[in-house]
Amino acid sequence: MASRITVHLIRHEKTQANRERKYIGWTDEPIVACAKAIPFLQSDIVYGSDLVRCRQTANGYFPQAKFIATEQLRELHFGDFEMKTYEELQHNLMYRAWIDDPYTVTPPNGESLTAFCDRVITAFRQIITAEQSYTFVVHGGVIRILLAKYGLEEKSFQQVLANHQTIYTLTWDSFTEFKGGARCTSYSEALITENEPM
Repeated sequence: MASRITVHLIRHEKTQANRERKYIGWTDEPIVACAKAIPFLQSDIVYGSDLVRCRQTANGYFPQAKFIATEQLRELHFGDFEMKTYEELQHNLMYRAWIDDPYTVTPPNGESLTAFCDRVITAFRQIITAEQSYTFVVHGGVIRILLAKYGLEEKSFQQVLANHQTIYTLTWDSFTEFKGGARCTSYSEALITENEPM
């Protein structure tokens, strides 16, 4: 298996804004509950966003690991839509246009989906440099970009979901395949479940 690339993508634990179904991008809000270690997945190094919700989740899931953070793996900057809910925005014409066509409409004072995709994929490709296993604790939008780009099935960003407490695992048979931009050769999802005391 040493001649393969394996990537585990994990979304951070929920924040209060996540619970309230708000758009949370660059707002640096902590997680609500402490993440628990994942017994079946061990990593010495974990990569992720520099925002506190990813740091806290990585520390909970992988308490012994070194966390390497980069701003390039942050969530989309939602601009004027930041920390607002659908209910608050549903009658906003710019918001409706963005929902209908996120590839050509950018949130006011925010980041375009194209720029977001470019920075995430660039950072991802800079980190994946050898045939080994990698673990990421990142944001839902980051996972959606990577699954749309590298997942087994060809899907758009809007068609991909990224849930909390789920490990998305992508594998390539060789670095050459990955470097060439190929989709992964195998893919799986696993729920992170906490074993309750008997």
